[in-house]
Amino acid sequence: MILVTGAGGTIGRELVDLLHASGQPFRAMARNPEETKLAKLPGEVWRQGDFAAPDSLHSALDGIDSLFLLCGAQPRMDVLEINAIKAASQAGVDRIVKISVPNAAVDGRAALQRLHGRVEAVIRDSALTWTVLRPNAFMQNLYGPTQGFGAGRICRLPLGEAKYCFIDAQDIAATAVAALTEDGHEGKVYDLTGPEALSYAEAARIVARATGEPFTFVDIPPQECRANLLAAGIDAWFVDEILEWFALFRHGRVGGVSDAVGTVSGRAPRALSNFVHRNLANFRMPSHQG
Repeated sequence: MILVTGAGGTIGRELVDLLHASGQPFRAMARNPEETKLAKLPGEVWRQGDFAAPDSLHSALDGIDSLFLLCGAQPRMDVLEINAIKAASQAGVDRIVKISVPNAAVDGRAALQRLHGRVEAVIRDSALTWTVLRPNAFMQNLYGPTQGFGAGRICRLPLGEAKYCFIDAQDIAATAVAALTEDGHEGKVYDLTGPEALSYAEAARIVARATGEPFTFVDIPPQECRANLLAAGIDAWFVDEILEWFALFRHGRVGGVSDAVGTVSGRAPRALSNFVHRNLANFRMPSHQG
């Protein structure tokens, strides 16, 4: 039995869809299951659990063999995930598949690299079988509120010609399914990317061709981006972290294209043009109409 944490998030939703479609037994955990539930999942699949309250994890972990570990970005993310690892060990869980970030390390430059690095170190020191997945930027971000094309189909970010290896969250989920259900991935760290490295200007041209509508990227100074994100109501800690990652991408410190998705999942990662065609409604939402 698999427990999926972060089941209501971008990767988690894709993962529960794949597990549900395949008939694989699993549970989906959320702090507020009634608010998070996906309509296609039966109610008995859901469990309430909160990483900040370790005692609440016991019921969700009862009878679980494999744990998919994902916690949202926040300053205490390492503490929260370590709580889950300890609870999993106590519950007799055998395997953990953790979502991390590129170049995670206890001495990483970005806060999320350090937070994930600390969690990875705890997993390595545990008796659990583990696999770490480090995805690049999500294709879903391209229609998101902080790194996507907003009003007027314009994306304004301080990225210049920085290259992103955009990956569809569904490909991350497919890789996670393999790591959760198959042997041979123990003790492995996989960098997950799409099939090509693209600047945001190149991504804008691909989206424009696929939709038949004009999409534009505009390079702006970091301080202007910070002001825009704060004005949009984004938490200051997360704004500073986003800007740190933008700097890492600008300086080429995130990494290039990897073949791990195909090697692990058995299917080639989706190209951005194909992703856009499959998600035309999201790119044509009213908020993108200008």
